[in-house]
Amino acid sequence: MHIRDDRAHQLCRHLYPLIAECDEYFGEMDLELPDVSPVNTIYDMRKHIVPKVYEKMLAQLEKSFGINIDQYRHLHPLMIMSVISTSVLKSDHLISLDEQLWQFAKDHDKPTAGLESYEEQFRILHSIDPVPLYKQLVRISQSPAVIRAQTRKSLELYMAGRIHDLYMLSKSSMQDLRKLVIYQRNKNMSSVITQLDISKKYFITVGAGHLSGKFGLLPLIKRAGWKTIPLKLVEH
Repeated sequence: MHIRDDRAHQLCRHLYPLIAECDEYFGEMDLELPDVSPVNTIYDMRKHIVPKVYEKMLAQLEKSFGINIDQYRHLHPLMIMSVISTSVLKSDHLISLDEQLWQFAKDHDKPTAGLESYEEQFRILHSIDPVPLYKQLVRISQSPAVIRAQTRKSLELYMAGRIHDLYMLSKSSMQDLRKLVIYQRNKNMSSVITQLDISKKYFITVGAGHLSGKFGLLPLIKRAGWKTIPLKLVEH
């Protein structure tokens, strides 16, 4: 997960030995590349929400999550929602779990790469109509307990290793966007995985919500002829 909560970082002690044994490390993205959108798309949340509602939304979100959302108004609303969701969890570490694992691989001289390119991820993001999501942000400000409970539930499922339940929760929250944000990305990432040199050992990290379901990474690579064996790392 892309979070800094120490509960997720506790998994590192189980994962470091596995990374040390691999030949190459893959993350969802190549974290060595600059995190800059190649698409010249500018958003402005203020233009899509009437001023009175906008100011009320800002006040409610700052009260509920301690964030001044106005500073993010030029981002795609899906990214703003991610900022809100992340704020629910603790920030015990300076970097997220995926960054921590990436850095460990780099420190141990492992070749690193990403399953996705920034260009493809931003192409998918910018293909999503932002207008309905601005309305959803207003609803989040009116019912903050919903996203707070959903985010905490996601971490609980993640720590318990309940990947299918986590997928179902992600699928539900994405609604009509799941084909683009989950399924299409899974297809892109699985095509990279299934073309890897099988004579080598790889450590691959992706968000757990991408693993399960009919169009999840695990079923996709299984249909391509790969065999998967789960490793129990977490005591339930």
